[in-house]
Amino acid sequence: MLALIYFIVLAAVAVIAALGVLFSKHPLYGGLSLVLTMLSLAGIYGLVGSPFIGVVQIMVYAGAIMMLLVFVISVLNAAKDSKTPMFDGVSIFVIIAALALAGLVGFALVLSPMGFDVTTLRGSVEMTSKNLFDTSKTGPGYFVLFEVLGLLLLSSMGAAVLMAKKRLGSEVSEENVSDHKEDK
Repeated sequence: MLALIYFIVLAAVAVIAALGVLFSKHPLYGGLSLVLTMLSLAGIYGLVGSPFIGVVQIMVYAGAIMMLLVFVISVLNAAKDSKTPMFDGVSIFVIIAALALAGLVGFALVLSPMGFDVTTLRGSVEMTSKNLFDTSKTGPGYFVLFEVLGLLLLSSMGAAVLMAKKRLGSEVSEENVSDHKEDK
């Protein structure tokens, strides 16, 4: 009974934070709401008996990717915009696509059997690490995905810093040019 109460609270927090992402006027607040959504999803993973997935959710999504996103928003936006437009032509297309996807998922859930098999092998950290990080020639090679993801995150962080540096450099040079013209 207590787990059901925890689930309802975490699900409500996830839905409210997701609505905060949708209706936030500032991109930084939207990113922080998305972090809260990811944290509440990690709590739900812990409730359903997958603490390893919950910890990975916190470390990878809420910890690394979302903090990178919030950092990029902070650096590139530089808090100059007080708000962004809420809806435009693209957002209407996205809302229609999201509703269509929700309809397809609902249709698939209605048609799929929802039985629970007690004899299903429960995953463990040891089994997961053996499958993911098997570097033998016969292994699935999932460790390469971790390497590629690390390089992708590193390159996106470098690109964000270069874009911010270029933007800041151009603003400073424009101010210096206008200052020199006024001095003459």
